[in-house]
Amino acid sequence: MNAVETINIAVVRKYFEACNTGDVDELMSTMTPDVAHYFLPKTFPPIRGAEHLARFWRKYKVTLNPEWKVERIIASGDEVVNEWSCAWSPPGDSRRFMNRGTEWYVMRDARIAEVRAYFIASPDSSAELPAFPYLERGYLLLPDSE
Repeated sequence: MNAVETINIAVVRKYFEACNTGDVDELMSTMTPDVAHYFLPKTFPPIRGAEHLARFWRKYKVTLNPEWKVERIIASGDEVVNEWSCAWSPPGDSRRFMNRGTEWYVMRDARIAEVRAYFIASPDSSAELPAFPYLERGYLLLPDSE
């Protein structure tokens, strides 16, 4: 792995750490001002702009109490791809659900310029691969599934 790839991976990891805290300034420090974040569901429009995206993740943190974990991450030049897990709770509910997905990042000058998120979220259930050995491979688990 070259120096650019190492830096780009570190930036994506910092982005996830900031998603876990909801720190708007930290989130913005990982993105280009014109960042675009695309989501898989057709009903969810892209989010454009660092401040808009950072505030979205702050609201997500406050509303759903997520715990994000980067499970796998690789880079090739100015592109990074990761696989992540996210434990979350519906608003006003103590139940925890797990979403898993993958994202592709286009980096510019060691900042995130584009995110393409591939996952489907259900408002009241987990979204995981059936029968995948998450425990055996060290993935983030919900407390009752260990």
